Amino acid sequence: MLLHTKQQMMSKKKYILQYVNTNVFPNLPELMTNIKKITKYMNEKAIEKGENTDRLTIKMIDTIDENPNSIYNGNWRMEEFIDDTKTYLTTESMEILEEAGKAAGKFQKHLDGFPAEELYEIIPKFHYTPNRVNQLKEALSSEKNKNERKERFDLAKDAINFLTDEKRINRTNIITNKLQSNEIPLRVTHNDTKLSNILFDRNTDKAVCLIDLDTVMPGALAYDFGEGLRTGITTAKEDEQDTSKIYADINRFEAFTKGFLSEVKEIITKEELEMLPLGVWMMTYENAIRFLADYLNGDIYFSIDKEIENHNLVRARAQMELLKQIEEKEDDMKGVIKKYGF
Repeated sequence: MLLHTKQQMMSKKKYILQYVNTNVFPNLPELMTNIKKITKYMNEKAIEKGENTDRLTIKMIDTIDENPNSIYNGNWRMEEFIDDTKTYLTTESMEILEEAGKAAGKFQKHLDGFPAEELYEIIPKFHYTPNRVNQLKEALSSEKNKNERKERFDLAKDAINFLTDEKRINRTNIITNKLQSNEIPLRVTHNDTKLSNILFDRNTDKAVCLIDLDTVMPGALAYDFGEGLRTGITTAKEDEQDTSKIYADINRFEAFTKGFLSEVKEIITKEELEMLPLGVWMMTYENAIRFLADYLNGDIYFSIDKEIENHNLVRARAQMELLKQIEEKEDDMKGVIKKYGF
């Protein structure tokens, strides 16, 4: 009888119960509407093609009262646990990086044709980099910051000069302008395609799917490619204090790119293909200026580790070092894109 009970327990489904911080995501109904719309589309499209949908994407659980957004008591939601999977924070394996690229590419492929303009903008202008530049400029021009945080301004002088270089600022509106002029299509973007947001099969190490769909919004395909490589092109931590350990590895870039383009080759446009290296640059630059602005504003957005002195400035400098190397290797990146593109 005891054995039978254990077998029953093992056969039961597992679930994830999650509390959503509405300080970060104030409009939870809109967020959940986005998730339910795109996951429904992905499943219906896969079924039409006769594909297995078991681990295609996350599956939200409806509440007993049939709340249309699957929200319980204002902040809670539940989804099915995807069995036999694991995640990585970082990896030395080129095979894992290629699979990570495939996961980001499959997400785009499965959502090709979805009317991205129907999605809510959960975080307004999230990857609208010119807006991030304006936020940095506001931090720099704030009289309160100048008076109360003069020491921070002095310590960050190198970062301020580097990140406010006009040549860099002038590059930030290229992708957004192409979106606005319809030179590149508006797509559904995940916007947080880091390695830890990808599930891998526990036994085969094959990519299963992207998780953490809270930041799904309309955007450019280069955003997801760029964010995946901002975190994937180096093994260094985002807050690495020793910048000599930060290295943008073109081999890591190639592995991710190979996987990504193998999945999107039939849907990506020539213009989008050309924007991919810029996407890597843009996501790195964007994060550098966000960290710097938060440091100048008194660390009001990003959580900081009190054990790391000037944590957000450390983060900004780490991203700056990565940015320098990405800029040096852009021609190499273009060569890789040409190798696996069309």
